Amino acid sequence: MYGDGITGPGDLGRRIVARRQHLGWSREQLAVRAGLSVSYLTYIETHPAVVTMACLAGLAGALGMTVEALLGAGATGQDGATATPALADLWIPDVITGRHGERPGLSLG
Repeated sequence: MYGDGITGPGDLGRRIVARRQHLGWSREQLAVRAGLSVSYLTYIETHPAVVTMACLAGLAGALGMTVEALLGAGATGQDGATATPALADLWIPDVITGRHGERPGLSLG
């Protein structure tokens, strides 16, 4: 953490490493499960990285976590895992109806 209480930029990588080690997996094993190259996973684990939602979803699914837990938000178990990844949370509510139905996308505004 920084002095003002804001989470540091490498926390995503540290959470990935911690969960991977908790599961007893090598980088190669996680990379295969998440559909990433080993070199890219190494980069994400060791550098402050900006990753796509698809990459986050793949990593979270492979690790048995939600994207929110992987990013450090939301309630999780002690090891960062959830009982079931929240697939419904990958959808955002429709602006007019409030029902789930729109895929998350880039903000143009």
